[in-house]
Amino acid sequence: MAFLCPFLVASAFAGHHGKGPLTLPKERTLSERVEALQKVRLAERPQRYAEELFMMQAPDYSKRLFVDSGSFVAVSQHVGQQATEDVINSTLFAQLAASHDYDKNTQLTQWYERYTDVMSLQGWDISDFEESSLSSASTDLSVSEVIFDILKAALKDPSEQAMVNAAVAALKKLEKEGPFISLFNHSAIGANRANFQSSFVTHDEHGLVSMNLGYLVVGFRDISSTILFLRVKEGESWIKSHSETIKLDYDVFNQIRDQIIEKLGDNARSQVAGIDI
Repeated sequence: MAFLCPFLVASAFAGHHGKGPLTLPKERTLSERVEALQKVRLAERPQRYAEELFMMQAPDYSKRLFVDSGSFVAVSQHVGQQATEDVINSTLFAQLAASHDYDKNTQLTQWYERYTDVMSLQGWDISDFEESSLSSASTDLSVSEVIFDILKAALKDPSEQAMVNAAVAALKKLEKEGPFISLFNHSAIGANRANFQSSFVTHDEHGLVSMNLGYLVVGFRDISSTILFLRVKEGESWIKSHSETIKLDYDVFNQIRDQIIEKLGDNARSQVAGIDI
């Protein structure tokens, strides 16, 4: 894959003010998880981005594509509404927890470490984040294509590959100044960089909820409208990404689901919306 980065990517991971929350060992008891989740603080809901579209009613979890704060989530037709809601809530919760403790655009390593830690607390078998895991992605692609392009390699089911293609097509049709874009831009972009996640959710061969999770960092010299419609070009912009497949342990999540929903409050309305595909 061709790639040219005229910027110092390391600067994206610089900066750290103060110590983050204490990280518990990987093997946690339920009581340890509950106690740690009680201590989690969430970034405040940005009132000016709480569009009426989102606040009128709870998200429609029968949809197959969502903007979930600074993340896009595509969901297989094999995944039910309860599992879809669980995935959206757990990933939103982890994003807001990380954003409360760290600046996503100046403390990227610490932000993602906190994100993965809170995901793990909720029962996801997620790996620790390492800066070195990010690798150069293709140029001469639009960001809307790259968002799910890095996940497609892990998908073998033709129907799931078709779902991802439909999700990309739906993103390309979004209005450049619409509420979906406003929410995503606010959550993902800072200065000349955007940091966000993309996910494809399905069931594995054992029936477990499985998520192909992608981390993406995009750098650019100038952007006129939204990162989603930026075309990554050599010498003008760059993109780094990493992906992994993670699974949700429902023995854990079933016991902390209500706690997550209560702590999220109105965030599940104001920072989540389903998109037609």
